[in-house]
Amino acid sequence: MPLLEIRGLTKRFGGVAALEEVGFSVQPGQTVGLIGPNGAGKTTLFNCLTGVFRPNQGEIAFGRERSVSLVGLAPHQIVQCGIARTFQNIRLFASTTVLENVLVGTFTRTQTGLWQAALLTAGARQEERWARERARGLLDLVGLADRAEETAGSLPFGLQRRLEIARALASEPSLLLLDEPAAGLNPVEKQRLVEFIGRLKRQGLTIVLIEHDMQVVMPISDHVFVLDYGRVIAEGPPGAIQKDPRVIEAYLGRSA
Repeated sequence: MPLLEIRGLTKRFGGVAALEEVGFSVQPGQTVGLIGPNGAGKTTLFNCLTGVFRPNQGEIAFGRERSVSLVGLAPHQIVQCGIARTFQNIRLFASTTVLENVLVGTFTRTQTGLWQAALLTAGARQEERWARERARGLLDLVGLADRAEETAGSLPFGLQRRLEIARALASEPSLLLLDEPAAGLNPVEKQRLVEFIGRLKRQGLTIVLIEHDMQVVMPISDHVFVLDYGRVIAEGPPGAIQKDPRVIEAYLGRSA
């Protein structure tokens, strides 16, 4: 069974259809690339998957053993189901520390209530220790362990990208959505990003990433879907997609 299955997904803004009858599936453990020209509907699709937008029609089924419908769920409920994301424009808590940013991501996996936290019960203290260990482990994974107490806003842009991925991983997702993770990175940072995503892939994490840089998305993707004007116009392995005339036309236009 697929981990994620999208059927007939449509999202309109007034009279404009940002997504039109989009459908595809993602298998467990796959790394899937989602590409297309600007305005093709890629981020709108992510927003529908994560509860930011509610689609006008269509179905989103998530889960391998017991599939649940994501349509109508709030963003925090979808995170609890096992989906985490990053954003095209970085959304960190800039005035708080690097460690605190990652701790935010762990709270969807804790059970401590207000009164337990206020009274510092044994259960609350245990969960606090777990959350800090989890956060520090993820900072070590993304190479930010030595900057845990710095404010997030003081980090260079490339490190902020890594921090946002660490915060997403803190919720222990089974599906990670990356929205243009290489945007604004220099060539060295992009290569490190490719290597890092490769490590996550080898650990069995299912990943869907939106990316314009073909040198990033093609080497790490098992399967690629191409959106244009809100529709899937092509899908297949990276090598076939790069040669597909419909994809070339979508990016470069039709010859006179």
